[in-house]
Amino acid sequence: MDALPPQPPAYEQSIKQKLGECGLAVAGVSISYQGDLQGYEIVIRPEAGASPNQFSCIEAASSDEFVTFTDKEMQQQYLIQYTEKYRPIMIDLAKQELAKRGKLVGLPSRSAFESDKLFFEAIEEHCGLSKGSAILPFGSKFAFQPPEDPSPDFSAFHEKYGCLIAAIQLIDAEGKLEIGFVGNEAPAAAK
Repeated sequence: MDALPPQPPAYEQSIKQKLGECGLAVAGVSISYQGDLQGYEIVIRPEAGASPNQFSCIEAASSDEFVTFTDKEMQQQYLIQYTEKYRPIMIDLAKQELAKRGKLVGLPSRSAFESDKLFFEAIEEHCGLSKGSAILPFGSKFAFQPPEDPSPDFSAFHEKYGCLIAAIQLIDAEGKLEIGFVGNEAPAAAK
């Protein structure tokens, strides 16, 4: 998929102006288009003078672009606030997708299983997949890692794994269990 060309610099200036209105020193902010993200990344350095009480304003000013704080603790605090804000929405969307597929009722509960492995296998079966076919151990955790498909078709992928992805989103958003997603680089590295 080709990325859209970067928007004009006026867009970047508009975001910087809004961040300045939030109380940030714009000299500590850089904005650039990142092709791998297919969007703009707003990098906020300590000299911008950001604080957690500005997070809501920063989020609103960022126009849904990617916000990165170079201070790792500040980044973690920002992500926690962002996640908490959108958690109810993620839960609702996941439940809607599962209900649409007729899979919300009877969704396995973690407390009914002796291990994470057995729980994830039950989720896979509930979604019509074979045990261990898409949720695999990854170090000490588990990750969604479907078999590599040489001719990916998004519609077919969504039909096959949509239930499982929605179940994973629900489980994660409810804070019941953490599961990761493995990108294309993992299978390629294993070859």
